[in-house]
Amino acid sequence: MEESFKPNSLTINKLLTDSDALYQIPVYQRPYKWGDDEVDKLWDDIVESYNNEEPNYFLGSIITAKPSKGGKYLDIVDGQQRLTTLIILMATIRDVYPTINREECEEDPFAIGIEQINNAIMVSNKFGRLRLATHSNHSSDFEKYIIKGDTSKLKKPYKKDLRKDEAPEFKFINTSVEFRKRIESLGEKECGDLLNYIFNQIKIIRIDCSNVGFAIKLFQVLNARGLDLTNSDLIKSYLIGRLHSLYDTEIVDQKEKQFLQDWITCEGLALDVEESLNELFVMYEYYLLGANPKKSLYDELENQFSKDDPLDVISDFKAFITVYNDEVYSSETQLDYSFFYLRWSIYWKTIVTTALHTGYPDVLELKKTVRRYFYLFWISGFTLSRIKQTSFNLIKWLKDKRLINEIKQELEKSIRENRIQDRFESSLKGNVYQEAWCKPLLAIIEMNQIDKPEYINISDRSLHVEHILPQSYGKIYGWKHIIEDERDGSEIINSLGNLTLLSGKKNIEASNDAFKNKVFIYQGKGKHGSSDDKIASFRITQMIFDQYNNDKVTEWGYDTIENRRIFMINQIEELFQIDLNNIK
Repeated sequence: MEESFKPNSLTINKLLTDSDALYQIPVYQRPYKWGDDEVDKLWDDIVESYNNEEPNYFLGSIITAKPSKGGKYLDIVDGQQRLTTLIILMATIRDVYPTINREECEEDPFAIGIEQINNAIMVSNKFGRLRLATHSNHSSDFEKYIIKGDTSKLKKPYKKDLRKDEAPEFKFINTSVEFRKRIESLGEKECGDLLNYIFNQIKIIRIDCSNVGFAIKLFQVLNARGLDLTNSDLIKSYLIGRLHSLYDTEIVDQKEKQFLQDWITCEGLALDVEESLNELFVMYEYYLLGANPKKSLYDELENQFSKDDPLDVISDFKAFITVYNDEVYSSETQLDYSFFYLRWSIYWKTIVTTALHTGYPDVLELKKTVRRYFYLFWISGFTLSRIKQTSFNLIKWLKDKRLINEIKQELEKSIRENRIQDRFESSLKGNVYQEAWCKPLLAIIEMNQIDKPEYINISDRSLHVEHILPQSYGKIYGWKHIIEDERDGSEIINSLGNLTLLSGKKNIEASNDAFKNKVFIYQGKGKHGSSDDKIASFRITQMIFDQYNNDKVTEWGYDTIENRRIFMINQIEELFQIDLNNIK
């Protein structure tokens, strides 16, 4: 039968030394990724079963397929991480104990010595049991460090190198080093007994499939719950499986190569925009559906892709995320910068990218409209549930090419129905310091003062929201006029008019001091005269010492705080096109 498979229960001995035990990890698979945790678990499982003398210990399964071009090597569709790790274990034992079980092999026909280990690693001096086609460098690194290298001399890689997914040679080395520590702690005799157990008592189910397409289908069924696979892994395997079902054997390899080139480009773009491939597929899913998904990401996309050529799918996905990279993530405008402070980022990202990807004619006006809508709802205290459906509607309206004025009318209707005006005004009148949107709002107002602003990284720990009138003003010299005023100073402490942006060092120096001293610090003169010669980098902070130097503000009190608050409100009116006269 064309789509058939055959499960075989094999000892590690048979898995690695039988005449048909030739394996290759195809180009579409992920590079080797196992770290300390995975190696620890595999080792602990093996040693525990050995100590308990468990016969026929089951170590899992691998799925193989006959490659489309024929040949002796079987493609590993699933289980490549485990199989690679077993080969690394064998190579490490070979190098740590080159005379392992030498005497036992003279007396026990089932004892495993160096000859069997070498046979498990290499068929001959030229051909290895396992070859890696994920990347030419991966194969040569595996051969250099593991297959033909001396693993006993390898050193533990640095953590920064282990984080490089595109450089699996560090993980090859790390796995060997981790095994070596454990092997050496056992001693040669105990390790020899463990080796006999591994080869003769541990079993793996090898499921041999007649072709790659069927193997991938089986792989998806066995991994229906996700396990340690990502949605992008499953999507990739599904699309490659579709290729093998759509194209004849003569051209499928060429089509697969073309697909994988685009896939690798997409992986690179994901790194460039600091998103996971999964997250980008979620954006693409929202774009395709224009509605709230009813199923899992994989199930929804499988349905969407079921009638499409995988080459067209990956080409359009690449174009979609290229637009996001070039015109959203890499954009250097105040408008685009301000989006990145928002919560619910996947929704605005999908909306804006949809507009760009579909060639919507009024992108600039749409961006302003979407930013306004999201910020109004966020500052008004609403959560994702209130804007989620509208976000999907926006995606659909853009794909339907609805006029920008129609879209504005729909959003204004939502704003009225949710009484945004009252809630927005109430939020701005009260204590804004504790709000998650306080620093983003100040950053947007700051960027609005400059023609070509740079992006303000509000996640930077050195950036703080500064209270000009200190929170503990009652204990600080220089604030007598506030203390003696009959009005309650606590009401203005956390208002918009009393807040500004300041770098960490300046904030520490200025936090609890008199206004005159604060101004000197804002100017960069430092608390003691010259500790920091840099002028405050934020225009909304520079305004304070400009007014002081021009004798417009000689002390910081109720009136100056109120005047600054009104300035801030005017800025917000301009940014979000909303009438705030009621709170001026």
